[in-house]
Amino acid sequence: MKQQVDSAERTARRLVEEMDDLDTSLSGLTGLVRRFSAIEFEAPESPDADGYLFQYGRVNWFSEPTFALSIVRQLEVGDVTGEHEAFVQVQFEFRYSLDDDLDSAGSHSEWWFPGGEVSFDSWLNSVDQAPISRLLATKKPRDFAIWQELV
Repeated sequence: MKQQVDSAERTARRLVEEMDDLDTSLSGLTGLVRRFSAIEFEAPESPDADGYLFQYGRVNWFSEPTFALSIVRQLEVGDVTGEHEAFVQVQFEFRYSLDDDLDSAGSHSEWWFPGGEVSFDSWLNSVDQAPISRLLATKKPRDFAIWQELV
């Protein structure tokens, strides 16, 4: 049974609560996203209705210098006639205190949508093996956050 899109954040939080301990590696994050991807939501049947974004880089909206890495699931919301209304983005984000190593890593963003040449599993495996994972293996996140926003 498919779940309502407005329950996506609650569902994501429940997955984390069910874990014994949150693995703060990139592999741990991709494993969590893999579990979240198995949950179907009431999104329109179009290729861009359920996609993913992998992104990282320096962010400036916190009180202290921060490097953020996140995987986002974007779900389309349709109106009563099925026309596009908005997207809901559920973010899984690790936040690190910015240091010279992280600052020099730069930024990156990469989308995945069904129907392309690369399967979701292959794409998520490439995220898991991204060069940033080696750098982050030596760092401890300051925070982990899950949130949902309408865009």
